[in-house]
Amino acid sequence: MIRIISDRLLIRDHIEEDLNTMHELLSSEKTMFYLPEIRTKNLNESKENLQIAIDEASSTNRSKFFFAITDRFTNSYIGEIGLTKLNENKYGNVIDLGYFIKEIFWGKGIVTEASKTVINYAFENLNTIKIETGCIEDNKGSERVMIKLGMIKEIDYKRQIVLHTQLYDRVKYRLFKEEWK
Repeated sequence: MIRIISDRLLIRDHIEEDLNTMHELLSSEKTMFYLPEIRTKNLNESKENLQIAIDEASSTNRSKFFFAITDRFTNSYIGEIGLTKLNENKYGNVIDLGYFIKEIFWGKGIVTEASKTVINYAFENLNTIKIETGCIEDNKGSERVMIKLGMIKEIDYKRQIVLHTQLYDRVKYRLFKEEWK
């Protein structure tokens, strides 16, 4: 089981006991507004997502690292952060970063702290050469995290994503290992 510690957080592989708090997050219309494809409608759908994360954690050729973000001192569940291998080649891995947390924790630097921690883990332990992430341009909080991480905007996609029956612009950021501070 992977367990990564930062100043305030314990970022770890999922356990079955995460189900109810994970479901609270995944089923929230407000929290999952920008990620409707991940939003769950019922406890069974959330259980399926949790099982995928647990199964992936025990995979011998792991390509997805779906972690729970918890408070280091209280073990309270905060949200999700994940790394997914997009490309594996002789030079190293290109990995996608994703994150979302409960609304009560927004604006407290938790996603930035969690992201720094898993980025460092990826560069040190997963033979990573590049990390990518992106968001709908209207999701200013998510883009602010990317900027705070020192990521570099690579692309502005115009009218790229259909969300709730509207077309939205999308931004994409990257970070090479040699750019990581």
